[in-house]
Amino acid sequence: MHRHHEPPYAGGEPASPESTGRGSERRIDDRPDVATSPAEGPDDPEVAALFALVAERLKQAHDRVHALNVSADAKTALTRQLLIVTETAKRDLPGAARRLSRFVQDLDEGRPPVD
Repeated sequence: MHRHHEPPYAGGEPASPESTGRGSERRIDDRPDVATSPAEGPDDPEVAALFALVAERLKQAHDRVHALNVSADAKTALTRQLLIVTETAKRDLPGAARRLSRFVQDLDEGRPPVD
């Protein structure tokens, strides 16, 4: 029988680990969660500043891709590359920043960024 569960924030409060049934479970891949990693926690001002910088640069890169005079397929491919940078930022923020810098440099030099 299928049970319906409300989304974690449906009532305005985050779901507790007890209510989700995931109290002490670990990730499948045994990587630490970013939120629980001491070196990358939200309290680290350097990490927070890098997140903000990458987020702003991603927004600018998306705007530039949107403004390009290229085919819809080319824009889709470039947008996918930016989405990969976004996903990379979730687990490797410095790597995502480097990847984004190469992407923007290629745009600046008139070369289509290739992944």
